[in-house]
Amino acid sequence: MKEKALGERRYDIDWLRNLGILLLFPFHSARVFDYWDPFYVKNESLSWGLSWFIATTSWFMPLLFWLAGSASWYALQKRSSSQYLKERYDRLFIPLIFGVLVIVPPQGYFALLHHTGEAGNYFSFLKGFFIDFSDLSGYFGTFTPAHLWFILYLFVLSIVALPIFTSYMRLNTVKIDKFNQIFSKPLIFISFFIVLLITQALPAPGGQNPFYFLVIFIMGFITASDSRYQEMFNRIRFKALLLIFILVPGHFFLMNVIQDVPKFSAMDIFLTLLRTMNVWLTLIVILGYGNKFLNFPHKTITYMNEAAFPIYIIHQSILVVVGYYIVKLNLGIFPKFLMIMSLTLVSSFLLYEFVIKRIVVARVFFGLKVHKKQR
Repeated sequence: MKEKALGERRYDIDWLRNLGILLLFPFHSARVFDYWDPFYVKNESLSWGLSWFIATTSWFMPLLFWLAGSASWYALQKRSSSQYLKERYDRLFIPLIFGVLVIVPPQGYFALLHHTGEAGNYFSFLKGFFIDFSDLSGYFGTFTPAHLWFILYLFVLSIVALPIFTSYMRLNTVKIDKFNQIFSKPLIFISFFIVLLITQALPAPGGQNPFYFLVIFIMGFITASDSRYQEMFNRIRFKALLLIFILVPGHFFLMNVIQDVPKFSAMDIFLTLLRTMNVWLTLIVILGYGNKFLNFPHKTITYMNEAAFPIYIIHQSILVVVGYYIVKLNLGIFPKFLMIMSLTLVSSFLLYEFVIKRIVVARVFFGLKVHKKQR
């Protein structure tokens, strides 16, 4: 099996993951102004520009799951299965429970306040919040895991995929080498998007399909295990980019022209196929060019590798509170968007730097390692 030496770190994976977390700030800020779906707080005037910006990021969460799968490959080179599960429990499950109990509820409270004009006492609100499962989006004040659905899915998928990972790692070297030799051929690899297409016919609780993300998570693991995949991404990244420039505008045009498509109709299947192909090609482009331009060490990586996860956990609650007040201002859409994004970004980093990073209990709740000198 051809693979990167264990001591050689893939800095491009670190960069892409951390840049992906930072992309959440413009993405979720844009959600306050988009036409597509409800949100915890919405500006009175909406923006098609920010709406189409959101539409171009359908690759975003797949990329994070892919990179998490790749990180699992490297983690299991140094850890046993039980150690891997213990790490997942500390880094994912504990922050998930803390986040759902403490970090997420303010989003529901301000959503209720925004949409109805009254929410009562916060602690009274909490009594109803934790028993109202009528709408898991939570956009109108009901219980929701909110953006922490990613952590929930990642924790569950890590457990589900572990037997697959360990079986793959135990396979005969000759067999696995042959598999990767065939599967890393561009046309065969690209055609695998059909599997992703099929998964989208399966249940998607709260609008997030676990089967879809499981496939991507496993693919991230497999492609990290053999250097031929990255070499293939590097070879075809420009051709894939050219295809994206053709297919994405075509998809957007059809979305704009054809509306209210019946589910599982021929046109619905075709649009889903086109969207899935675009996501698959975009992942190849990002991984290919990321490897070319981002595979280098930097002190920012060291800082962000620890900061990114806590910042992910807290950012949306800060954004909803900030957005609740900003949308009331007599300003244009773009100034409001910049204010929400900037204030959320600065507040998230300050809270991490001066509270989460420095307090031992906070580090535990946010899935960070506690160093000996901090105990």
